[in-house]
Amino acid sequence: MSLVSLDQRRRAARRRLALLAAGVLVAGAGITAFFVLGSDGSGSGDGQREAAPSASAPAAIPSGGSNTPTLLPKAKEVKDGVPVGYPHTLEGAISAAAHYTDANDLFTPDAAERQARVIAEPNMLGMIGTYARMSAQEARKSRGLPENGESDTANFYANQSRAYVIDSAEPDKVTVWLLVDSTISVKGVSENATAVRGAIMIWAEGDWKMSFDSLTGLPDKKPSPETPGSAKAAEAGWRGLAYEK
Repeated sequence: MSLVSLDQRRRAARRRLALLAAGVLVAGAGITAFFVLGSDGSGSGDGQREAAPSASAPAAIPSGGSNTPTLLPKAKEVKDGVPVGYPHTLEGAISAAAHYTDANDLFTPDAAERQARVIAEPNMLGMIGTYARMSAQEARKSRGLPENGESDTANFYANQSRAYVIDSAEPDKVTVWLLVDSTISVKGVSENATAVRGAIMIWAEGDWKMSFDSLTGLPDKKPSPETPGSAKAAEAGWRGLAYEK
């Protein structure tokens, strides 16, 4: 990827977050797993699980792959850089997982922890937040950077979710695989990779949250990391995604 196209991708991601934030004002949203846990000011963060409320209708899993993008609902607001506030639907769960993956600042441990706490399931904020911080620190160290620091124009880890596969779906729990394009830049030298990330989303406190099981309980079998938008990707069951504007 050229520096020009890379810069265009990063500007597009920033524009998407800006549009989400602007919409709220007008209308009144390589690394191990996704994030880490600890306690916030209102929760105990002691690791006790909280049952999610039940939904009124079951989720329907689409069959087969497709390169025609599924339009995913936009979030209602942005909190600590993470789009939040999704409908209680299958597409809402996928959108929450994909938006978090794209927004997560994997080269800034402080931000990674804050962002993880935003998306983490209730009562597991501390553990998920801590895991996210440690993952970001390890990502930096593995690339020869100081353990703690911040992303900048020369050092950053950027993701773009391109497609998804639903592993299982219940009204309040969805397991989804994401096909993610990543760009890692260290001291101005960038490399690109496509990987498969898994997430288990649960409905809690009126939004889709990342379950702690995303760190420890993902299915053993996952789709192969095919080139997004290719015939092989569709054959492997991947379904393209796009975000509602």
